[in-house]
Amino acid sequence: MAYGQNLNIRFGGPMTPMVKRLLIINTSVFLLQQILSLMAPGTIESIFGLSHDGLTSSFRFWQIFTYMFLHGGWLHIIFNLLALWMFAGELERLWGSVFFLKYYLYSGIGAGLFIAGMNTYLFHTTGASPVTLGASGAIYALLLAYGINWPNREVLLYFLIPVKIKYLLIVFGLIEFFGTISTASSGGKGISHIGHLGGLITGLVILYFRSGRIPKFKNINFASRLLKKIRLKKKKKQIDKRIKAKVIIDQLLEKIARSGMQSLSADEKKQLEWARRHYYPDKKNTFH
Repeated sequence: MAYGQNLNIRFGGPMTPMVKRLLIINTSVFLLQQILSLMAPGTIESIFGLSHDGLTSSFRFWQIFTYMFLHGGWLHIIFNLLALWMFAGELERLWGSVFFLKYYLYSGIGAGLFIAGMNTYLFHTTGASPVTLGASGAIYALLLAYGINWPNREVLLYFLIPVKIKYLLIVFGLIEFFGTISTASSGGKGISHIGHLGGLITGLVILYFRSGRIPKFKNINFASRLLKKIRLKKKKKQIDKRIKAKVIIDQLLEKIARSGMQSLSADEKKQLEWARRHYYPDKKNTFH
């Protein structure tokens, strides 16, 4: 569920022609997959799902394309098609059906190449790898494009928490990046984080070649603002420490002027040294 900057809640996006076809195709293939799985469990997944041995031993190169139309269960396909319905329609209206379809398919294929590369790294000695299914790589690429074009739109995370899409993308990107590292060290089982990350990267590359420059969020340079905010926060922290250091130095120097250096306690000498370091950060000398 998403809603715009004017806080008007809307469920899903416009049902554009190509989005409708993709919804129908994915649903039909999934139902066929369920029927065939009753007769020959695992057969359609091994032939059309993406795996290392399928590519390198059986030379089923079509798997790079076909894996994105299969899914691992009802929840898997429901969440993918829900995201497709919510975010893809406006992109098709913006780009036109032809480029939208190319972007969706090429992003899915690109994600598949990333998965194949990870499988080669993890399973080049054994040949056996898990079978990867699903359109998630292409869906993540759609989320990226949506966030670039409408960064301040809000979605209800878990249908409860309103969050701007630009922040959601950053969180997703970090999750998939560190998830990929974790997957590489744990043997490659579980969620295909590399597929999600590959979809994001492929989408970014496609948008770069389409526009001739690295895409930025519309109406806001989020990265530069974030860096500026971090720098200002750091500078304020330094200023606050220097003010505190100045107060300590003034108080203790006044005591030294009255009673001499020997009047300072051990704790006061430590305070004076701390104040010296933060008020004169570039000086190497210490008080004695």
